[in-house]
Amino acid sequence: MEDLEYYTMKLGTPLTPEEKAEIAALKGRPIVFDEDCMPLSEECQRKNDYIMQKYNTRRVTKELWMKEFPEDFKNRKVS
Repeated sequence: MEDLEYYTMKLGTPLTPEEKAEIAALKGRPIVFDEDCMPLSEECQRKNDYIMQKYNTRRVTKELWMKEFPEDFKNRKVS
C-alpha cells in the first residue's frame, strides 16, 4: 500500500510564494478532462449549481441529487 500524504490549509492563511507561482503557471492552460470523467452537460451543471446553492455545499452527493431530482433515477438501477 502506498504512503499517503495529507495536506491541510487553514482558511485565511496567505498563499506562499511557491503556491502563487504554481497558480500563475496554470493560468491560461486549457482544461483537459480524463476519459472517465467527462464534462457535465449544461443541464447537469445547472442542477449541480442549484444543489450547491440550496444546500450551501461544494460536495454534491448522490443522495442530494436523488432527493432533488428523483425523475433522473426512474427506471434506472442505482448502486
